[in-house]
Amino acid sequence: MSNMVESETGRCGCGSCRTLVDNGVGDLKSWDSDMEMAELGATGMVVSRLCFGTGLMGMLKHEFTDERGGELLRYAFERGVNFWDTAINYASHRHVRAGLQGLDRSAVIINTKTDKHGKADGQREFDRALEEMGTDYVDSMMLHAVKSRADFESRRGCLEALLEAKADGRVRYVGATTHIYTGEVLETLIEAPEIEVVLSHLNKAGQGLVGGNLEDHMELLKRVHEVEKGLMIMNILDQARGPRDEISDWIKWGFEYPHADSVDLGLNSEDEIDMAVRLSSPVPVG
Repeated sequence: MSNMVESETGRCGCGSCRTLVDNGVGDLKSWDSDMEMAELGATGMVVSRLCFGTGLMGMLKHEFTDERGGELLRYAFERGVNFWDTAINYASHRHVRAGLQGLDRSAVIINTKTDKHGKADGQREFDRALEEMGTDYVDSMMLHAVKSRADFESRRGCLEALLEAKADGRVRYVGATTHIYTGEVLETLIEAPEIEVVLSHLNKAGQGLVGGNLEDHMELLKRVHEVEKGLMIMNILDQARGPRDEISDWIKWGFEYPHADSVDLGLNSEDEIDMAVRLSSPVPVG
């Protein structure tokens, strides 16, 4: 993969060099890492191309202790991974809380998600997220697994709660995830001025995609990027349903997709972190 300086990608020029990263909350941090970084759309946040997905740390699979989850997050952070993805229904906020211990909070970009629809539920969910992670703000919070235009509209109350939290400085940016869905839901998010970051399903075979084909889906993701919304992609391995003998190729393909700012990978061991860091890097790491 070429460095991030290519003008057609519209990304930051820091590439894979050692650089200064200012994420706008704390002091300018010296980021001494070979991890490739990118601006997350027009947010101004500078994130690692590899995003640490915490989805299986909690009750969905591994049920790691707080300490074990935090240990893995810090291990990844030491290797340049400053972008952590979580959600209330992952039950991994406690791992994020543990991972933040001893770190400069402004050095980590945290994305979390809620599946609530109403305003009051959204407010409670947001307050719960901050309490569980032990932080007074979150960098981005998303409407979780929006599947259609009607579904998005049904969540206007929760969206209003997130926008109010943004106005008072407790969330920096608001987004949505389409999970496995494509088509009209992505059209809706492209058109929605409130949505600043999008997380969407993508893998090289188009496996698991609902509502359209891979070619059309990739064109929609390109449009998300072109309107300067941050774009994260997930399910690069289709939740481990991709060919086991092609894991490295599928992961590399995700990092080579030119319109994604960050690739969200579920990471559950030091070996998995090391492999993902190696595959995400345009230059050798070691």
